[in-house]
Amino acid sequence: MAQAKRAPSTPGYRPPLHKVLLSIPEIGVVVAVVVFFIAFTLADKSMASPENLQRMALQGSMVGMAAFGMSYLIIVGEIDLSAGVTAGLAAAIFGLCRANLHWPEVMCVLAALVVAALVGLLNSFVVLKVKMPSFFATLGSNFLVLGLTTWLLQGAWIYIGDIIPGLSTLVKPSPIFGLPWVFIFLLPAYVVGDLLIRFSKIGPILTATGGNRQAAEIVGINVPLVKVLCFVFVSVCAGMAGLVTGAYGGTTDTALGGDWMLWIIAIAIIGGGSLRGGVGSIIGALLGAALVSTIRLGMANARVYSNAQGIVIGTVLIVAAILDVIRRRTAQY
Repeated sequence: MAQAKRAPSTPGYRPPLHKVLLSIPEIGVVVAVVVFFIAFTLADKSMASPENLQRMALQGSMVGMAAFGMSYLIIVGEIDLSAGVTAGLAAAIFGLCRANLHWPEVMCVLAALVVAALVGLLNSFVVLKVKMPSFFATLGSNFLVLGLTTWLLQGAWIYIGDIIPGLSTLVKPSPIFGLPWVFIFLLPAYVVGDLLIRFSKIGPILTATGGNRQAAEIVGINVPLVKVLCFVFVSVCAGMAGLVTGAYGGTTDTALGGDWMLWIIAIAIIGGGSLRGGVGSIIGALLGAALVSTIRLGMANARVYSNAQGIVIGTVLIVAAILDVIRRRTAQY
């Protein structure tokens, strides 16, 4: 008589290798980073040069800083389409306070981040009190914040390159392999954030909030407060990303962060997050930022137009979404 197959719950049962691999949220982005980096390096050996790696670290850190906060928001089942323009608004506030009002640099940074936090509070109010889906609420905020930034700057730009000694230091090379200081600070933040999700009470609270709100409330989780904090956090992270980007370019203008709207979300999803909520990876978002930076820089070296870059990133995002569906189905069987 043939032996019956062991059930998954049977002691000693070992799941198939493909199930083990698909259960790792970051597996897809790890493979993608390696494949794309090798492919671009074979096409152009300068891709692996120290200068290019330093440039990738800097560019990835800018949008990756905003994606850091977005990862938490996606875990709780919400989304923020206004993060990119919030970065631009924060940079505009900083530029006005520093160049026009001549405030101390630290005060300008605080003012910019406070304004960014207010955007997060506005988004959370509309989502939680008005009961509007976060997609539509933050899409409206996107246009509102962009209009406010345009009005504040009067369609012009502000040069800040010579009056930001503190922020400009963040985009300069560090003694550690020449990597920019912003990357040196951001990397441990990602690691700590990921450890908090995996090994502290924060992880279960966030996943329960995004996975099953009713169950989360039953066990005593203050779901509205958790979501408010996540909305504010992503806005503050986006604001800081805007300040660093402004420091890198030396100017603030209405275009800053304008094309980040889907890039930030794409990084979080590519890194293992799910728009259904309850699932996410902080370290995966870092890998997602590395993937996007690799593709953009690799295609720029190959002199491929930006529209084609969007096609590649869109394809990668679709594949990431398909992998998310496969992971969920695999976990059920």
